[in-house]
Amino acid sequence: MIENIGEFLANSSNIYLFLAIFGSVIFILQFILSLAGLHGETDFDADFQVDAHDVSDIHGLNFFSIKSIVAFITFFGWAGYFFADRGWGGLGIAFLSGAVMMALTSLVLWLLLKMQQSGNVSTQDMIGRRGVVYLTLPAERGPGGLVTVTLPDRTRQISARSDEELKTGTEVMIESDLGGGLFLVRRLD
Repeated sequence: MIENIGEFLANSSNIYLFLAIFGSVIFILQFILSLAGLHGETDFDADFQVDAHDVSDIHGLNFFSIKSIVAFITFFGWAGYFFADRGWGGLGIAFLSGAVMMALTSLVLWLLLKMQQSGNVSTQDMIGRRGVVYLTLPAERGPGGLVTVTLPDRTRQISARSDEELKTGTEVMIESDLGGGLFLVRRLD
């Protein structure tokens, strides 16, 4: 019985070749769609707070994603095709090759996700920061003023209001959030 399976495995290069070509085509399609920005991620914009799982720890590593399964099929197929004449040994090599590529693909995807940043700045993080008036702020909280605020990794312009007129170049501090993306600032002495 086991010898019959070994003979079948030794003569199964067509099955391995089918898996290799199928996996390679899917991999190439995934790659092209990723380059075009159509790689199946869903984004939506909403304003809510939830406790999120930190992808920077090892628990974010997902071995069973579509990409890692395609990597397994592709490398299982190619290794099986090239080592099919070895019977059980060829199956072992094929399985090991697929598993290694599945693990490497998962690791690379995990490392890429670990580098991801949201880029969002909380309105509460803005309060107390210093800035410089970019467009003059009218007195009595009139409309039209902009302030440039330097954050640790970027510079951002915000719409601001002030109780007194503040000219371009005046150093200010953000006092409060007025809502709707507006901030109340005061002159730094």
